[in-house]
Amino acid sequence: MPKNSQNFIGHYNQFKDKIYNYILYRTGFDRDLAEDLTSEVFIKAFKSFESFDKELNFQAWIFTIARNHLINHYRASKKTVPLEDMENVLQTKSDELGQKLEVERILDIINRMDDSDKDPLLLRYSDGLSNTEIASVLEKDEGAVRTQISRSLVKLRKILNNE
Repeated sequence: MPKNSQNFIGHYNQFKDKIYNYILYRTGFDRDLAEDLTSEVFIKAFKSFESFDKELNFQAWIFTIARNHLINHYRASKKTVPLEDMENVLQTKSDELGQKLEVERILDIINRMDDSDKDPLLLRYSDGLSNTEIASVLEKDEGAVRTQISRSLVKLRKILNNE
């Protein structure tokens, strides 16, 4: 086992749920596929952990691996995420149903947006990444990320107001 394996296990425990959710949203909420892909992401990360620059942000690094792994997965399988799979996104108690349905509607709209709009919004508001981390994941300038998120929110608001 590599000498930094305990350090990696700490990172794994901290980020496994975030990466799983990130992948789950992008696989049409296919839990089995999300679990498999999440495992593969962490296996890739573990294999290259020795070369990880400890001065960098681990969260941005692992999300970059996850994003690239998803891209490769969909390239290889030539699949898209069907919107029909979005139906049972949020199962809630009856008193929370109104809020949850609104969240479901917004996620559905976001998932129909272009990737250039969808990715920054989901990374920011679903996955909780900072603009700096999003810039690293998307390999863009932080200012460009801020601008893209702002423009994407304007598009989202227009869509929501027109429905």
